[in-house]
Amino acid sequence: MQPTFIPWVGYFDLIDTADKFIFYDDVQFTKQSWQCRNRIKTANGITWLTVPLKKHALAERINQVEINNSRPWISKLLKTLFYNYQKAPFFKEVYSFIEEIFRHREYLLLSELTIEIILAVVSKLEIKTDVQLSSSLATLDGGRNGNLVNICQELKCSNYLSPKGSSVYIESEKSGGIFAEHDINLQYQNYTHPEYTQNYGVFEPYMSVIDLLFYEGFQRSMDIIRSGRGTNLTSAQL
Repeated sequence: MQPTFIPWVGYFDLIDTADKFIFYDDVQFTKQSWQCRNRIKTANGITWLTVPLKKHALAERINQVEINNSRPWISKLLKTLFYNYQKAPFFKEVYSFIEEIFRHREYLLLSELTIEIILAVVSKLEIKTDVQLSSSLATLDGGRNGNLVNICQELKCSNYLSPKGSSVYIESEKSGGIFAEHDINLQYQNYTHPEYTQNYGVFEPYMSVIDLLFYEGFQRSMDIIRSGRGTNLTSAQL
């Protein structure tokens, strides 16, 4: 999976389900994507939390994209979280955790920030999955699907677990993509977004995981995340 900015709960279920999780950090950056922004629910509706980037980011791979730290974006983000979640049951614990991540050093690269946040949450949720970067692997340039197969082969993985949405390109040419040609079993994450305590009216799914953490705390959040998990699907079951 590409490293994204404070991702939704399903992202962490995917990490928790897998034996090995690979941050796909050496592929092309996409403008206005989840790679640099995410959402929270507020009294005024959905609000975006965004990392400002330097203008040349569109020509670069994710692990090369630089953050525009000339703007006071961290103070603005923390202020948004403070005023929106200050009455949440686990505000003190979670806000201190998030503030420490953003304040303890200056991040120059987007992927440094996003990966560090994800790994910090993974640690607090006590997820034990082996995590690596695709940029650290000796994979060949085999195109989008070819690279995924190369990664599986290098790590000696016989099963590839993917989000449902990726089936659009994985199976664009044929059912099952090219995984079957290499004796790799292709499966898709089967996830139903669980509901949890949330202020400001009707429950809103697909928010950043920090929405869950503020309302339910670290200890209970992992159980809630896992409660949405179903049996993995094959292409024929989509």
